[in-house]
Amino acid sequence: MRGADSCHDALQVIQCAFCVNTIMLLLQTAFFNSRRKTLTKNNMKKLTLTIVCALAVNGAAFAQGTLAWYVITPAAMTAQTNSTTCSPLFGGGPTGGGAVGATATAAAGFYYELLYNTSFTGSQVATPDFATLFGGTWLDTGLTATNAVASAGKLVPVAGNTGATVPWSQGTTNNIMLVGWSANLGTSWSVVSNELANWPFDVGIPASQAFFGESATGFLSPGAGNPGAAVFGTTAGPNGLPINSLNTQLYLLPLTPTPEPSTIALAGLGGLSLLLFRRRKQ
Repeated sequence: MRGADSCHDALQVIQCAFCVNTIMLLLQTAFFNSRRKTLTKNNMKKLTLTIVCALAVNGAAFAQGTLAWYVITPAAMTAQTNSTTCSPLFGGGPTGGGAVGATATAAAGFYYELLYNTSFTGSQVATPDFATLFGGTWLDTGLTATNAVASAGKLVPVAGNTGATVPWSQGTTNNIMLVGWSANLGTSWSVVSNELANWPFDVGIPASQAFFGESATGFLSPGAGNPGAAVFGTTAGPNGLPINSLNTQLYLLPLTPTPEPSTIALAGLGGLSLLLFRRRKQ
């Protein structure tokens, strides 16, 4: 833990030193060129722009807040698989049987990813539907968790860190949400999100049951150091509203996705057009 924090601090120092050295080199170049009277107005503009860009890059390197991604308290966050109903995100509907129960304890059986959304309006947002979740506005923080092996339904962070960095800085509040899925879909959100976004057309449907679900949403302004802001909790705090989502449902995904009415209509029109075309040829 301390080693990871030290490495992060060292990286920030190196970034700062690199930026300072770059700017000093540019200024020295400007000084010598001005003495030799070779620094034109156009070159001066380019030099100024380069310095501004260097400062912006350095600022971006420090524009990160911190979250406490170390313990996921079971008082605020647990997960269950639900095989009585197909996922509402994918049309819902009963499956004709199944059960609801805490996620199993087999190692790496389930994965979770913390997402964020920058459209905070001052209050808690609704859990996103399919189009919103996969529409490009819910972004990945890079913070991952998996299922606990000691207690069913519980979660544990992967690479836990009390001061894990996120892509927005203290003072900026963003919406947050946890998504979870069974490992037979994949182990990374980048892979799984692409698979789920194209689920109706996906030929790689797993042979065994697959589950996916969303937690309740929250909103947070991250901390500026270590420890960071709490991600999970039962009450609002100074940094915002943590995720409070007991028994988050990971719903069964339909193995044979049901076509949307518009798809059925297009198929019907296509068939009708083909019949008319054949009649004309005859």
